[in-house]
Amino acid sequence: MMLPALTADAVIFDLDGTLVDTLPDIVWCLNRVLQDQGYQPLPRETISAYVGGGTGAMLERVAARLGIADDKALHTHYIACYQQHLVQFSRPFEGVLEMLEGCRQLQLPMAIVTNKAHDMALQVAGQLFPSNTFEIVLGQRRGHPLKPQPDAALEAARHLAVEPSRCLFVGDTVIDLMTARAAGMHAAGVTWGYGRAYALQAQTADLYCDQPADLLHAVQRANPTCVAGAIASPL
Repeated sequence: MMLPALTADAVIFDLDGTLVDTLPDIVWCLNRVLQDQGYQPLPRETISAYVGGGTGAMLERVAARLGIADDKALHTHYIACYQQHLVQFSRPFEGVLEMLEGCRQLQLPMAIVTNKAHDMALQVAGQLFPSNTFEIVLGQRRGHPLKPQPDAALEAARHLAVEPSRCLFVGDTVIDLMTARAAGMHAAGVTWGYGRAYALQAQTADLYCDQPADLLHAVQRANPTCVAGAIASPL
């Protein structure tokens, strides 16, 4: 597959479904809470389709599916469970560590912008990646719009001191591609996560990646003078 060269001076990543397979912990906690409240557990595939819009949106969809009139108790107990099991089973997707190391060697500053609660996003990134991997991690914060609104992506670009048009936004869902476009950034859709491939491809993106190495190779082609040694051992 011939990948386009993407002229980018910084890379901003989504978290769940893009860098980290967090679904095992989400599924485990959600189904544990549902069963404790007398409901049948949901299939992994169903829960996967609900990930990406933030915890509140996910639980609203679960409540609607199961006919739960008041989802406050569901939200409270799920948050309490998930905070204790953030990285019980979650791990970076295969090839992600190598890809991040390659971007680091290309001297590309990196950030995370996610709809996951901010404190949880910090904990997941802090426990699964070295502390110097990302310049900034931005999650859901009170008073700050969620993706696909561009506010957090633009905040990350300002922190990285890179113009939005020189940033590459990488994610696994339509929400991520919409965010990139709203922020005036290059967009890369990844198919190894939780988004539906057909839905991603219905959106306009600069690049679609089936594996993390695809993303790194595209960025390397745009930075040929820095490529030597860019694929190295994992972080």
